[in-house]
Amino acid sequence: MKKIITLILLQTLAIFTYAQGWHISTKYFSQPQDIASERTEEVYLYKDYMKMVSGNLATVFNLVSNEIIYINTQNRTYWRGNPQRFVKEIRAEFEASIEEKLLTVEPHKQEETRAMYMEMLESSFPTSQSRPSNHNSFTVQKLKDGERISGFATAKYSVMERGFLLETIWIAPELTIAKDFDFISLSHFLNQLAQGAYADSFESSQEYFKLIERGYPVRVEIRRGDEATQISEVISAKRANLSASDFAIPQGYSSSSLGGVGIWEGHW
Repeated sequence: MKKIITLILLQTLAIFTYAQGWHISTKYFSQPQDIASERTEEVYLYKDYMKMVSGNLATVFNLVSNEIIYINTQNRTYWRGNPQRFVKEIRAEFEASIEEKLLTVEPHKQEETRAMYMEMLESSFPTSQSRPSNHNSFTVQKLKDGERISGFATAKYSVMERGFLLETIWIAPELTIAKDFDFISLSHFLNQLAQGAYADSFESSQEYFKLIERGYPVRVEIRRGDEATQISEVISAKRANLSASDFAIPQGYSSSSLGGVGIWEGHW
């Protein structure tokens, strides 16, 4: 009996040691309820890789090679490039799609509509990395302990920006994901994609990095300007047996454009 118990313990330890990655399922929704915006996303983290899967589209970040990869499992296509290529091509495709949509807009409203879309594009993908930083100041305050989210015990925090409530965040200390994945490198990567615009965000601040060292955010509530609240909530988070091959482009897939791989689906 002792040999059997020892064998089971050794097998359990081997599995735990091998499971160097994480699999996190998160649902996104809003209050008041907006069914059209609800979605569930699967996230896989392993060393310097991050993969996000929503529907037929997978997005892979390779933080070592500084690459982003989109994979469409439905039409078996992919797009791969560095952040600079991504920004250049996404702007070109966005601008082309704007002109196509303007064909259905009344002539006297076209310039106003074009300006609106271009403002959206510039806010998401600025043309220059030399944009001035706002040097935002964030204050994180612990509110209470003990609330359970999806079975995880949490600590609740408020995040203030210049005296205004920016978001409320629930941290699960038992989810030590920051010990296995470099969120600071992820922030630098995202800042390249956003051409410097991400640097002013809370998720790119030292306050955020200190917070996730205490555990993983299992619920985040952000109040929008229209008084609605955007919510992300972890459904499950567990260790997973992952390797670099789980983040590779599947064999037999064809190279495509960003539009061809389907990144615009659900955004118009």
